[in-house]
Order: sequence, then C-alpha cells, then structure tokens
Amino acid sequence: MKPIEENDLTLRIREDADAVEQALSVRWLADVGTHAPLLGEAMRWAVLGGGKRVRAFLCLEIARILAPGTDALDYACALELLHASSLVHDDMPEMDNDDIRRGKPSCHKQFGPAIALMAGDALIALAFRAAAGDADRAAEAVSVLSEAGGWQGIASGQTLDLLSEGRRISLEELKTLQRLKTGRLIVAAAELGALAARASAEKTRDFAAYAEAIGQAFQVTDDLLDAGESGSDRARDLATFLRFMTPEEALAYAAKLTEKGKDAIRKYPGTELLLSFADRLLARTC
Repeated sequence: MKPIEENDLTLRIREDADAVEQALSVRWLADVGTHAPLLGEAMRWAVLGGGKRVRAFLCLEIARILAPGTDALDYACALELLHASSLVHDDMPEMDNDDIRRGKPSCHKQFGPAIALMAGDALIALAFRAAAGDADRAAEAVSVLSEAGGWQGIASGQTLDLLSEGRRISLEELKTLQRLKTGRLIVAAAELGALAARASAEKTRDFAAYAEAIGQAFQVTDDLLDAGESGSDRARDLATFLRFMTPEEALAYAAKLTEKGKDAIRKYPGTELLLSFADRLLARTC
C-alpha cells in the first residue's frame, strides 16, 4: 500500500474535526440552554473549540472505508459528547482536580463544581440521544455507547484510577485501568463506524482490534509526553507506564502495539489513511 501523504492526512483530520465541530454546535448543542442558560453554556464550553477528535475521526473514516459514502456523523458526535462528559467529571476536585482542559479553565473552574456536574450528566444523556438517531440501529448503537461509558468501560476505569492513588499497582492492573478508562471508547469509535457501514462481524472485530491497539499505544505516548511535566497524575503519584519501563522501552512497546493494530486491517482496501493515522499518533509531540 502506498502511504498517505502527511499533508493529505492533516487535511482529512482537520476536515473531519471541522465537520464534527459544526454538527455538535448546530445540531446537538444549539438549544441546550433553553431552560437553564448557564447549563447550556457549560455544556458548550466543555465540548466545543478544542480536542483531537480522535474518536470521531476513527468512526467517520472506518465507516467510509467499509461502505463509501456512509454518513456516521451523528455517531461521531455521540462519541465526542460522551468523551467530553468524562473529561468534565474527571477534572473535578473529587477526581483528578485539574484546573486546565484544552488550554482553558476546566468546566468546574469556569462554572463551579455543581454546574459542571450537571453539565457532565447532561452531556451523557445527549450522547445517547445522538447515538439513537438512526431508528434501525438505535438499540445496537446505544448498547455500544453504554458499554464504553458505563461499568464495562470509562466508569470502571476511572474508579480503578482513583483507587490506585497512593498505592503500587501491577503493570497488568495498569493495562486494565487504561483499557477501560481510555481505550474502551476508542474501540467504540471503530464499532460505531462499522455499525454505520453495516459491516460484517469479522470486519467489525478487525477494525475494533486496530482501534484497541492504537488506543493502548496512544496512552503509552501520553505517559511519555507527560514525563517532563508536573501534571496532576505525577503530583498524586498515579501509575503510568514509565513506572514499569524506561522511556525507550515504552516507545518500543507503543511501536509494537501500533504495528499490531495496523496488521489487523492491512488486508482491507482503502486503509492507507488509517495506517498513516496510527503512525501519526505514535510520533505525536502533543
């Protein structure tokens, strides 16, 4: 396969992010302040104007690869809404206590903890509404999103993260924590993209395997990028992959995971963009 030019990949990432931003703003968040304007302001603050949109990109591109012309925009928005809700809750004083998110004050710093809590809750509900837009596949889509965000995903991962504070956990415990907290929603992006394309079970599994592997690599590189910073994880002595590996070993591990993910989808035509995207995530500097 001929690799995608770097500029072409950058352009596609930006196009997808812009499309999702527009849909979130106009379709899903336009009227959220109808009854309580401050709640709507907090929801828009948490979702719009930043973020890598990795999950949305994967959902949109996997849908297009598996069935050209497929529109998975509502699913992409559902993923971003649920992801944003998890960040709002994650940043709160009772959780990670982070003051900055995406270069601006986190939701609870801007609006106070009570409004931030309600905004996060409202975003979860809105995410399920977005996922259920296609009546023919509403139950399947909601099920995928529920597993990613609930006890089978983010909620358990965040709980394990909180419980790891101040104690030494094993590498396997760390992998489980990250797979649930971060990786499960990335896998859901692939599953929803495949669902939008009405893909076979085999194709869904293969693209989910790709997403799972690059999601794991994404977390390892996050730890590498955070190594020189004084973020809340370091201040609270939470486990990272660098507790178990040198930076060189961690980078090699992330590279191995990236290749594993790419191998899962190489046999499918039109996957050059996703192969290049996996390499981009591995080499990122922010």
